[in-house]
Amino acid sequence: MRVSAARALRALVPSARACAAPAARAPSARPCSPRGSTRPPVRGIGWHLLPSAGTRLKSTSENDEVLAVPDSAAAHERALAAARAVQETMAGTPGKAFEETEVDRAKAQILRFLNYKPRTRAELMTKLVEDKLYDPTHAAAAIAYLQEKGVHSDVDYSEQWARYKWRTAKWAPRRIETSLREKGVARDDARAGLKRVFASLGDVSSPRNGLELRSDSETHIIAGEEEDKANELLRAARKRWALSFGMAPTTRRRRLAAWLDRRGHFGSTTRDVIGALEREDREREWAEEAERDDAERGYEKSTE
Repeated sequence: MRVSAARALRALVPSARACAAPAARAPSARPCSPRGSTRPPVRGIGWHLLPSAGTRLKSTSENDEVLAVPDSAAAHERALAAARAVQETMAGTPGKAFEETEVDRAKAQILRFLNYKPRTRAELMTKLVEDKLYDPTHAAAAIAYLQEKGVHSDVDYSEQWARYKWRTAKWAPRRIETSLREKGVARDDARAGLKRVFASLGDVSSPRNGLELRSDSETHIIAGEEEDKANELLRAARKRWALSFGMAPTTRRRRLAAWLDRRGHFGSTTRDVIGALEREDREREWAEEAERDDAERGYEKSTE
């Protein structure tokens, strides 16, 4: 801004000096234009400078007088005033259409928060008000605007949280819903997100039908998740069941039941899982016993 003002001052001061210079010239000198260049005489009138100080012009056709270009001191003052006006204009605040409001700054801060990791509406309000010291009204307006534009949604967050906790820890739907409520998500938003992941909000299996082990070819996997959540839970429980191999049956049941209970699964689901795993063990024992009997009798397996 200072450079622009200095340029305006340098452009105006030479013009004033050039306009004041004709006072020392011959009486027939032509008046100068505001830019310092000579102006051709107007035909029929023929203006010329008076020889005194060049402050007034006299017409050769009439005896009236008009004001001429001011002297150098007045031109210098006017140039300084013009330079100050340019400087004040450029240093002025922009209009309201280009002014960044507090809500706009809150929007930018929310985008930085979401770029780091997903957050709920309640978590965004806490970060804005308590950590960044934004006014609650401005923070709420910024969040509402981004939610209206589809940038943020508690329903989408609930879906992402449900998929994450199911893949990593096999949490039951009700356990995930409880954790979402603790994060400040409304009940309707939490359930809407859970319905995108689980067919039922009660648990991953039906107590009436129980659990059945399926082969990999019968399992449909979508984005790292199986459509049949009950079969996927059984696979995860089988790994925990193998860790207690060799322990007493009651101990194995108690340990696996505690593992499922911490993840929010119902007692009926726990019984179905433990029952399916014990059937697998019995079938494996029967198969091994049959192989031993066949070996004792001298039978060999067909290589066909």
